[in-house]
Amino acid sequence: MKIEEISGSIGRTVYDEYGREVGVLVSVSADAEGNVEYIEVKVEDLSLEKVAGDRIKVADGRITVIPEWKYQAIKVIDSLDRSYKRKRAVEEMAAKGDIPGEVLKELERKLTDQIKRLKMKAKEVEAEIKKRIEKIDVQNMHVARAMAILQMTYFSGEVGERQFEQGISHLRKLKDAFTKEKEEAKQVLDKLSKTLELASGTGIQAKEAPKKPEAPRSQGVQEAFTVKVVDG
Repeated sequence: MKIEEISGSIGRTVYDEYGREVGVLVSVSADAEGNVEYIEVKVEDLSLEKVAGDRIKVADGRITVIPEWKYQAIKVIDSLDRSYKRKRAVEEMAAKGDIPGEVLKELERKLTDQIKRLKMKAKEVEAEIKKRIEKIDVQNMHVARAMAILQMTYFSGEVGERQFEQGISHLRKLKDAFTKEKEEAKQVLDKLSKTLELASGTGIQAKEAPKKPEAPRSQGVQEAFTVKVVDG
C-alpha cells in the first residue's frame, strides 16, 4: 500500500474486522518509495475494562474515571495517615494514665500491625507509580516520533494540510494528557513518600534534652586571689 492511498484517512476512526472502534489514525510512516511501513493509531475501544465505583466521578453529566495507580495511592495515603494519627492518640492516652494499660497495649498492637501492612502496600503502590512514569516517558517518545514523521510527510507534500491538522491535533492532545498525568504522578509519589516517612517515625524530630542548670556559687565564700609584695 502506498502512503497516498491512506494519507487521506488521517483523523478518521479505525475499526477491526468485527466492527469495533480501535482508535483514530493519527500518522502514517512510509519508506523512501512511498510504501506504508506502519500507521499510528490512538487507541480507544481496544478492550472491555471493569471499573470500580470508587474510581468514577460524575460532574455536569460527564463521567471521569480515576487512574488505577492514583486510586490505590489515595487509599493507602489516607489509611496510613489515619492509622498513624490513631497510634499517636493512643500514645498520648497512655501518658495520661486514664485508661488501663492492657487496653491501650491491645489497641497499639493492632495499629502497629495495621501500619506495617499498609507500609508494605504503600511500597507496592510506589513501585507501580514509578513504572507508570517510565511508561509515560516511553509513550511520549513514541508520540514525538509520530509527530516528526507526520510533519516530514506533510512538508514533503505526501500528506494534505487538512489531514495534517487533524493528525497533529490528536497527537498534541495525547502529548498534553501524558504530560499532565506524569506531573500528577510525581506529586502523588512525593506525597506517598512523605506519608511513609511520617508513619515510620523518620519525619519526627527528637526533642533536645534540657540543659542542666549550673550550681549557684556560695555567697559567703570569696574567690582566692594572689597578693604580690613589692619592695619599697
